[in-house]
Amino acid sequence: MEKQRLTAKKASIAEIVGGRFVQKGGLESSYVLTALGRRLSRVRIMGLVVDKFVSPDEKYATITLDDGTETIRCKSFVNIKIFDNLASGDLVDVFGKVRIYDGEVYVTPEIVRKVPANAEILRMLELEHIYIKQKQLSKRVAEIAKTTADAAEVKRLAAQFAAPQDVEGVLEAEEVAKATVEENMASAVENRNKILSLIIQLDTGNGTDYTELTAKSGIPEAAVEAAVQHLLESGICFEPRPGKIKKL
Repeated sequence: MEKQRLTAKKASIAEIVGGRFVQKGGLESSYVLTALGRRLSRVRIMGLVVDKFVSPDEKYATITLDDGTETIRCKSFVNIKIFDNLASGDLVDVFGKVRIYDGEVYVTPEIVRKVPANAEILRMLELEHIYIKQKQLSKRVAEIAKTTADAAEVKRLAAQFAAPQDVEGVLEAEEVAKATVEENMASAVENRNKILSLIIQLDTGNGTDYTELTAKSGIPEAAVEAAVQHLLESGICFEPRPGKIKKL
């Protein structure tokens, strides 16, 4: 059976680069999973061309688009003529597939066309409508999920108002969000244990200096501050004087 071409979903650049890239194999299309549960594989984005590059051998070219929310590169490895009539400042509507390489999410363009300035306002309104509907879907799926832990049952009940693949995307995004929260909690506990161990180890009698604690922990400063704050609020440690922390 011939594989059906995916619909190009309108999206903001921030939604694409801020999502989680899900790599698929075989005939399955890879996609970006957004926070709202949209699966973006083939997209339609609109933005200003802020940079253009063509390699010396003319076998590779890129344009960088800015839609006011973020920037993204569109890369062409074969048909570089697709960018021929474009220059910085042009507003373009791009149809293409989302790809990733070396951690960078980009778009491989299939169609690139210049559009008038007023098209940008229309696209913003279209995206606002799309996001409102997606938030409503997420809310309804969450309400159903409260009544049953069976994902198949949630899909069956939600099928009356949404396509199965849309419901699956919302459920997948919720699972990713839960996993992220759990990972963050585990990381926070690990940071606190490490900081407490260092406070004890570095204390020569008058408490441990905050600057030394941050330098030797190898943990980002914000994470150190969060760990220290928790230790103070829990009564495990105290501040004998400004800039010092000590275990009780």
